[in-house]
Amino acid sequence: MSARSSILAGRDRISLGDGLDLRLLSALEVLQARREAAGLAGEGRERALCSNACLLARALELSEGHTPVFDSGRAVLAGLTAEEIQALAGRWSAFRQESDPGLDLSQEGLEEMEESLRSDPGERLRWRVLRQAHALPTEERARAMKGRDYLWCLVNALLDREEELARLCPACRAWAAEERCPVCGGRTGEVQGAVNPAFDLVRFQELKEGDSG
Repeated sequence: MSARSSILAGRDRISLGDGLDLRLLSALEVLQARREAAGLAGEGRERALCSNACLLARALELSEGHTPVFDSGRAVLAGLTAEEIQALAGRWSAFRQESDPGLDLSQEGLEEMEESLRSDPGERLRWRVLRQAHALPTEERARAMKGRDYLWCLVNALLDREEELARLCPACRAWAAEERCPVCGGRTGEVQGAVNPAFDLVRFQELKEGDSG
């Protein structure tokens, strides 16, 4: 993954040809596959082979209709050779590493992604909008959002900030317009006109409500 690519830009499935696809699995599906594999391995079969078979039972689908090819890990073991299972599982593992690195990412990979997001204001804006909406990027409402939807949210957030500042007395408005440390409240930068780009409206409202309580 390049430094300019989005963490969320990975593919959800790849085509194997011959009408077959491999798809990414959710964390829950991976856990279910491991539990099923533990039961199969308990009957004397090789653990790694059973684990791969149970993953493929969930990840291997028909390209048309996206329906599973096998209904269980046991069915995969009965329908494919050990070599075929190993090869398909290897394709799925490489695909997952590329498109869904997860929390087992190396420190170097994590730092690369941090730098990628740091230099991508669009992704940071998307995060702020979804955070305020308490939405995950995989939710249907988030997946349906277009650039204009994020722009609409951004402009309204800016207007909300202006309205909040306008309600303050001149002294508090000047204080809020300064860049300040979120811990001690000390100044960290110069006042930039009437609007502080580092001003966190959500944090300000929390502090204000806490003071009024």
